[in-house]
Amino acid sequence: MFERADRLWLAQIERSLPFHAIGFEWRGFDPVLHCVNRSDDSPLHLDLKSVDYVISGHRECVGCFQDQQHTPCPRSAGVSRFTQCPDCAEESFIPYQECVFEPKCDGELCDVDFCGREHVLYLAFYNARVKIGMSSARRLEERLIEQGADAYAQIGVYRTRKRAREAEKEISARLRIPQSFRQRVLLEDLARRMDQKTVENKFARLCSSLETHFNLKPEELRRLDSYPIELPLDMKPSLMNTPGRHRGELVGVKGRWLIYRSGGMNALSLADVPSRFVGIGRVQ
Repeated sequence: MFERADRLWLAQIERSLPFHAIGFEWRGFDPVLHCVNRSDDSPLHLDLKSVDYVISGHRECVGCFQDQQHTPCPRSAGVSRFTQCPDCAEESFIPYQECVFEPKCDGELCDVDFCGREHVLYLAFYNARVKIGMSSARRLEERLIEQGADAYAQIGVYRTRKRAREAEKEISARLRIPQSFRQRVLLEDLARRMDQKTVENKFARLCSSLETHFNLKPEELRRLDSYPIELPLDMKPSLMNTPGRHRGELVGVKGRWLIYRSGGMNALSLADVPSRFVGIGRVQ
């Protein structure tokens, strides 16, 4: 009954929340949630140290970003899977948003720099779990910090995004390296001490397999250990639904998750906040 009352309350007030979240990024090891004040479109950063937010279920396009300038969506279009509507994505990023996951060409069909840009494959470790992934070569470490990796190594360079994606799928299938993990699985590892020896042994075995089967010579393993959080946690965090009220004591931030204590240990996915409306403190 209480949960239903919370949903009704949020539905009544969410469109009046004062801020529109438009992006989440890491600047080095400092997390930044970009918002605009809906009353005058002025930019601001949400305070990620004082955990007292109300976040909407309703989502609206974050608009366009060009030359570090933000332009609100002219239609205030509703969105779901992506944070941009198709019109704003085509204007400032990519015409077919699904190409973010499955590129259709090497850039010759859409003439988009992102698709024809050099990409790299990497191995990323989350405690002792390892996955394979791809990233634009120019933002590899930033990408891995966004994901909350504990260590990573570049394993190959490819001329375009599509070619990197094809290689990623082939290596994943042949060496049985997963391409992703569920959030709840990775959150459990935050309460476990880092098993560095297992990581090093697993990486050595994968390096041997990559060289034998794909003629790839991975670069050295690099650690990412400067997140603003003290690990391991004293209990595993529970992943919270993004819409609703989040209030408690900040524990820290790692990757996409803001960890806070309220009764138990909770995790809010900051990567799921952009496109939503946000209020801070007491909201009527």
